[in-house]
Amino acid sequence: MSSIRFFRTFVAVARSGSFAAASERVSLTPAAVSLQMRALEDDLGVTLFDRSGKIVSLSEGGHRLLPRAEQLLAVYDDLRDGPGGDELVGSIDVGSVGTSMAFLARAVLTLRDSHPKLNVQPVISFSGDLSLRVRAGELDAALAVKNAHKLPSGTQWTPLYTEPFVFIANRQAAGKADVAGLMARRLFLRPSRDTHTGALIDAFMRRNHLKFGEYLEINSLRTMVELVHQDVGVTIVPLTRAAHWEEDPRLRVTYFDDPSAQRTVGLFENEARSHLTSALRRVLLATIEQDAQLRR
Repeated sequence: MSSIRFFRTFVAVARSGSFAAASERVSLTPAAVSLQMRALEDDLGVTLFDRSGKIVSLSEGGHRLLPRAEQLLAVYDDLRDGPGGDELVGSIDVGSVGTSMAFLARAVLTLRDSHPKLNVQPVISFSGDLSLRVRAGELDAALAVKNAHKLPSGTQWTPLYTEPFVFIANRQAAGKADVAGLMARRLFLRPSRDTHTGALIDAFMRRNHLKFGEYLEINSLRTMVELVHQDVGVTIVPLTRAAHWEEDPRLRVTYFDDPSAQRTVGLFENEARSHLTSALRRVLLATIEQDAQLRR
């Protein structure tokens, strides 16, 4: 009979797309992963993977099993937390980019009410790759921006919400000039390209052939918008959940007619600590749903 470990390995393969990548997540060799998956298929009597090509992909049976396996693991992890299955005991450190800290703080307060024995410590960060800190075990989870790179091994990712990229200029100085004209003749304030957001905006501008003249790289979105207030330059930034820039009479905020003009914010979790961080994930998702209902 297959053990819970086999289902955890199956989910890791499904999420990562290969036995080799999954092996890093579950601390097994690729050969051991393959043997476990053969045993799981034999036990269930279902072919879970299409092995005809170089890339392992889920079969129809694998796609049907995946949500049920994830549900099984969630129930098991909840049971492992305590006799009642709902009393979480422990401590987790959760990082967040600065613009999402208020959202995280709301979730933490809710979590403390529902799980008083779970100590959640928010950690703010304005730079660095939080997903790598989660992988290294420095953080148990992190609310951060997902880049285009492969998910670090040993971590899982849940998208929460998107934030559109917008062009912002000083309303009085900009007048009716178009975006291209303003970017060509005004100082362009851009997020640092060594950040996920900066890299995403840089790629978006290249795809849309948006050119600029003189520029200044800055690490803080709030600082860039404040400089636009002072008519130092213009900028392209994500319209964060907490921002009210559209309501500011001193600013002209312009959206782009491009579905790729956005960044995705979500939760990175260290899989070894997911039996605790999964509670935070559920609260964050519930908070998103509550906010959506209020906007309707």
